[in-house]
Amino acid sequence: MIQGITNINSYLNAVKMQTLWEINKQDPEKARIEKQQKQQEISKKVSDIRSKLKSGKKLSEKEMRLLREHAPELYKKAEAVQQERKNFKEALKSCKTKDDVQRLVSQKLGFSMSIAKQDQEMAEYMTAAIQDEHASFTASDDYKGMKWESELNTDTDNKTEKVSKSKKKEKSQTIDEVYEQVLQRAEQLTVNFDVSEDGVVSPKQTTTSDTTAPETTTTLTQVQTSYQTTNETTESKGGFTKKV
Repeated sequence: MIQGITNINSYLNAVKMQTLWEINKQDPEKARIEKQQKQQEISKKVSDIRSKLKSGKKLSEKEMRLLREHAPELYKKAEAVQQERKNFKEALKSCKTKDDVQRLVSQKLGFSMSIAKQDQEMAEYMTAAIQDEHASFTASDDYKGMKWESELNTDTDNKTEKVSKSKKKEKSQTIDEVYEQVLQRAEQLTVNFDVSEDGVVSPKQTTTSDTTAPETTTTLTQVQTSYQTTNETTESKGGFTKKV
């Protein structure tokens, strides 16, 4: 399609030049003036395109064709800048964080500056194109949805902290359950036995006959051992060494 348009433009230019030549035979001064005006018009367009390159803006296909026909050296530079801009735009799509974007921009700008010694004009065009494309990307939703690496690390720390708190909560619930069981056992002991403030366990006064005394003594020993274990378990709730 572009080739066809180029052929048409070439044909029209040839016709126009033929027409100017015909006019030149009739009125040489008029032909000279028209030719001069045309050259000035083309120079103005080339100058505008050069300014556009300096501002980092992307050139249209029409502008590229004009350079190719009337300013081939500038066309080569513009073509290289356009390609570098395209590569940079594609590379931005692979960035995962804002830090990745910053590193990529620094790399591209460093490359632009490296060619400044050979071609200052080319380096200026390329730097402007990278900066313009970067500004466009930072205004997009893709960039706004990114995070800095420091933010990602903070999110990870918060998740770890939440997991740690959850585990502590589960452990606390388990201690509460044990403590509840200890209290239940203590209540059961106080039904048939009296416990002094010093922790001495003795059977409640009953009318039990002497023949049952040995059995009562055995039971009392078992209860004392059980109560001692209960006290030690209960103490763990107050911060002492747990012994179950």
